[in-house]
Amino acid sequence: MASKRFTENNRLLAKEVKSFEKSFFFVRTHIDENYRAESWKDGFDETMMLDNIRRDCLKNLKDLQVKDEEVFLISNNDPDKWDFPRLIKAINDVLPLRQKESLTLSLTTFSKELVAEKAELLRGRIWMVAGASGVGAVLPVPGVSVALDLALITKEVNFYKSQLGLPEEGSKVFYGLSPGMKARIQKFCTTRAVELGKRLGTYAAGSTAEEFARYIPILGSAIAGSISFSTTYYVLHRCLNELEQTAMDFLDEIKAKAAGQY
Repeated sequence: MASKRFTENNRLLAKEVKSFEKSFFFVRTHIDENYRAESWKDGFDETMMLDNIRRDCLKNLKDLQVKDEEVFLISNNDPDKWDFPRLIKAINDVLPLRQKESLTLSLTTFSKELVAEKAELLRGRIWMVAGASGVGAVLPVPGVSVALDLALITKEVNFYKSQLGLPEEGSKVFYGLSPGMKARIQKFCTTRAVELGKRLGTYAAGSTAEEFARYIPILGSAIAGSISFSTTYYVLHRCLNELEQTAMDFLDEIKAKAAGQY
């Protein structure tokens, strides 16, 4: 990583990494400062500015056979601009699966691409939650499975909302949103399982069928478990799909508002 300008120490470090036959990404930071310093000039061309910085990096790394796509121009103050999203994707592409998942879920959501990646990872969790729901349905105690399912769904939906970068009700960001966006987010802001259950008509129907299945001799528990698994799986998929689209539209609204203020 080079800050503001390329130095001899940057080149020596890159050379040392190459001597161990390791690949690397070269990251040039503080691009926002370059932008501010140049943008006031007559005839300013942002693309030309970025090309010049990239060529300077490649020129200093020419004896190390660094490719153009291995140079990233970023700013931590503007993570949705320039090469920051591309850098995250490049790092993810070379990480083992579990490390890739951990990195993706640890990142603050700043782009639609990251929202989509997180949503895809979150979909991979649904079968586990639905499985726990199915196991709970086997318990021969009326009402226990329903309470367990609602608790599982509520916790999982709150996790989705947090991971996809949607603000909490009552936060400063939330108060600055349009009424329509507020209403969409509020639908998933509750932490009370009972309220969430009331909003999910499909889940309520599935719960009724599950309780009824308990009274079927011999196969009742298996049927109840299957109903609970399927219903929880469907509900979580529906919630995640809606939250993913809400997160996409939320980013659009935030960026439009920021551009208007600028």
